[in-house]
Amino acid sequence: MSRVGGRSVVVLSWVVLVLLAAHDVTHLADGGLDTSPGQLALVAIPQWIALAAVMVIVVRGPEERRRIAALVLGVSVVVGFAVIHLLPFSLADYSELEPSGLSWVLVWLPTAAALVLVAVAALVRPSRAGAAA
Repeated sequence: MSRVGGRSVVVLSWVVLVLLAAHDVTHLADGGLDTSPGQLALVAIPQWIALAAVMVIVVRGPEERRRIAALVLGVSVVVGFAVIHLLPFSLADYSELEPSGLSWVLVWLPTAAALVLVAVAALVRPSRAGAAA
């Protein structure tokens, strides 16, 4: 993986995580979402354990595994937000709730950032030194 490409994947992965954390905060701070701390914990704790495991690979794993882990992170965020919040038949369809404008932004922004992560991770190729190892 090129040094610049590899660094981009790591930085974008962190950006996605920060946006996911901000989204989680909106569930508690936005009364229009009507999410209790217990409901959030039920979803967020397993989610963050899985995210931590993926980020260990993104940050410290071998080059090709970093790229694959970043792809998994990006795709899972895009699919997750679609299935949970954005599709009309979603479990917590935002169009049926009363989210604030900020909550809407913090659904679309992580989704967009995750799409960028997927594109960058898909385009990054292993360096010759990494491919030989």
